[in-house]
Amino acid sequence: MRIIDSEDGVSGIKVMIWLVILGAGFYVGVTYLSVQLDFQRMKDAMSSKASVAQVLKDEEIRNDLMGKAKELGLPLTGESFVVIRDEEKRMMTIKAAWDVEVHYFGGLCGDLCIQTYHFEPVAQEKIITK
Repeated sequence: MRIIDSEDGVSGIKVMIWLVILGAGFYVGVTYLSVQLDFQRMKDAMSSKASVAQVLKDEEIRNDLMGKAKELGLPLTGESFVVIRDEEKRMMTIKAAWDVEVHYFGGLCGDLCIQTYHFEPVAQEKIITK
């Protein structure tokens, strides 16, 4: 008990507690950032496909986006993507929606460590015709 009673021992324990808190915060931040980056990558892919809609068919767009979703490990299927081609306004709109459940710390603290994020990206681009 001599270590805990001394000021050096208490200082050491405080440092350890702060290191654990900082490590946990870093872990949560990196995990959350990876989920957000996957969302941005999918949204960018949707925008990219919408911008070249004049040369791709709707089914090709869906297949390409399903491939990207599979690459990112997102729970999306062909039916998850809504492709709207408006010839009058010369606009292509692509919508999708999905949920990602993240288990922080391996779910060790039960429901407190489980967070569900909902994403609904929309990509809208003008169709350029020659």
